[in-house]
Amino acid sequence: MDRSAPTPARRRIKKKSADAYHHGDLRRALIDAAAAAVARRGVDALNVSSLAVRLGVSGGAPFRHFESRLALLVAVAEEGARRLFERMEAAAGCVAAPLDKQRARGVAYVRFAVEEPGFFRALTHAEVVAASPLLQQLGAVSQQTMDEVLGRAHQGVSSPALVARSAGLLAAQALTYGLARMITDGLLGDLSAEEAERLTYEITGVLGVGLKASS
Repeated sequence: MDRSAPTPARRRIKKKSADAYHHGDLRRALIDAAAAAVARRGVDALNVSSLAVRLGVSGGAPFRHFESRLALLVAVAEEGARRLFERMEAAAGCVAAPLDKQRARGVAYVRFAVEEPGFFRALTHAEVVAASPLLQQLGAVSQQTMDEVLGRAHQGVSSPALVARSAGLLAAQALTYGLARMITDGLLGDLSAEEAERLTYEITGVLGVGLKASS
C-alpha cells in the first residue's frame, strides 16, 4: 500500500477546508494571512498571489473580496485600528488622572505593536492611511483626545502638519511610535511584550515629568 497517498478521510478534510473559504471565511482568512505576511516582510512586500497559494485558493479568489492589494491592506489596517483602540481605551479606563490615561494609552499602543506587528505596520503606513477615511477619522479623534491633555504650542513653526500638532502631542506621538518601530524592527533586541510594556511605562513617565515641568 502506498502510504504517501492521501486517505479518503484526508481528502474530505481538505475539501471541507477549501469549501469553508468559499462560503464566507476567505475574507477573514485573507486579512489574517496578510497581517502575518506584513509582520514577516513588511507592507511593501505583500503579494496577494502568494497569499492565495498559501490559503489554497485560486489567484482570482482574493479579488472577489478586495478589489486590489491596497484594499486588502486597508482592511488589515482598519481591523488593526479597531483592535488597537479597544486596547488603549481599556487601559485608559483603569486610571483616573488625564495624564495617566494618556500614559496608559501609550503603553497599550507599544504593546499592541509588539504583539500584532503586521496590523501595526499596516495601520501606520502612509499610503494605507491615505486610502482609508476611517483611519483618518480615528487618527483625528485620537489626536484631539491627546491634545486636550498634552497640548503645548510650538514656537516659530509654519508647517501646517506641525501647527496641527502641539509640541506635547508631537512628543508623545514620536515617543510611542518611535519606540514601537524600534522594538518591532529589532533595534532593541528581542523584547517580550511584557518587557516592552515596562520600558514604555518608564519612558512615558520621563515624558510626563517634562510636560509638567514645561507647563
